[in-house]
Amino acid sequence: MTAPRDSATAPNTQIRPISCQVDTQGHLWVGGCDSNELAKQFGTPLWVIDEQTILDGVSAYKDGLSIYPNWQVLYAGKAFLCLAMCKLVDMLDLGLDVVSEGELFTAKQAGFPADRIYMHGNNKSESELSAGLIYGDVTIVVDNFSELELLAKVASQLGKKARVLFRVIPGVEPDTHQHIKTGQHDSKFGIPLTQIKTAVEKALSYESLDVEGLHAHIGSQAQKLEPYLENAEILADLAEQLKKELSFELRTLDVGGGLAIKYSGSDDPVGASSWARGVAKQVIEAFERRSLSLPRLLVEPGRSIVGPSGLTLYRVGHCKELPGGAKFIAVDGGMADNPRPITYQSIYTAALANRADCPPATEPRSIVGKYCESGDIIIKETYLDANSGDLIAIFGTGAYNFSMASNYNRSPRPACVLVKDGSAEIIVERESNDDIIRNDRVPSRFSRK
Repeated sequence: MTAPRDSATAPNTQIRPISCQVDTQGHLWVGGCDSNELAKQFGTPLWVIDEQTILDGVSAYKDGLSIYPNWQVLYAGKAFLCLAMCKLVDMLDLGLDVVSEGELFTAKQAGFPADRIYMHGNNKSESELSAGLIYGDVTIVVDNFSELELLAKVASQLGKKARVLFRVIPGVEPDTHQHIKTGQHDSKFGIPLTQIKTAVEKALSYESLDVEGLHAHIGSQAQKLEPYLENAEILADLAEQLKKELSFELRTLDVGGGLAIKYSGSDDPVGASSWARGVAKQVIEAFERRSLSLPRLLVEPGRSIVGPSGLTLYRVGHCKELPGGAKFIAVDGGMADNPRPITYQSIYTAALANRADCPPATEPRSIVGKYCESGDIIIKETYLDANSGDLIAIFGTGAYNFSMASNYNRSPRPACVLVKDGSAEIIVERESNDDIIRNDRVPSRFSRK
């Protein structure tokens, strides 16, 4: 089955945030704000998130899932999470996927409803499990047998009945980088298909556990629909087996997320609405074919919702050309605020935010960061005719840039602003040098008299 394209309505198929425009001065605008004024007001590097792109992305998923009788969109918080994002996700009536006690704490501080939180992770600690159960009816996505036993113990001690989904290794590999595949047979995540029956049977014997159903996530930045359809069929087979052999019928089926976004012209992801409709249709057909009741359907998009909404603004510092012909545009950020190119060889698209209408350069050059690594290259080949002092926008940086950022070379992390209808508000403050040393401690024996 091949889903129809919905590139006109799905933000994940667009390189730029949907509100991006260029004015008569050649200035790039986003969310009704001049990016040049944003850079002056908030400094650079600067993460900018376009709220309207997020809203449209969520609407695309809801539209696609509308053919299914009972569904819920969960936002995968690991893509980008802060208090403001938790509030927005709550306002949109989404669920929230968290993978750590820190993400859970952020959700709690934002007042996010516990019964719409799903806790993932392949090595959840007793502290993390306790925190989830104490907060409320957080659903625990169980990754392995050891965790199952620990969860049953913790829930019993707390007098709780923990809601459980089992993470399945479906053996499906999408078209993506090896480091972000999660559904293959040797994945570190989940329980093999051959062991799921044993896991469910064991869980059903614990009074402290309430088994809801199954979960499977095959990877991230996957552009095609077909692997997800295969995943749905495998999960339906598993549901049929559990009903026949254990008289257990799924109440919930979580098919994961991982839909790609368009980082460059070579990317061609299926649109979010078509993806959701295709997956929903396949689940309906697969379960009806096996005479199974339809479970509540969950999907977990993260990158495809927030990724297209983001851009990063950098100020150009020095430009240089080597005798061999290599040309470099150095900016005031790099791998500390965007580690994806050095980690995944990720490709991005750039534009001059202060001269967006200028002709391209005749020869390629590289946009490089300021950090002490030769691999600190944001874009290896671009035709931007940039000069010192120019403002560069890198698109598609809403997902995994903020969440994977570091203080490499003791550099403070950038600020993040949310823009919509001409309004720009800080949602993450820029770190200072004082923040860098805040947790440093000097042994007393180093003190001089």
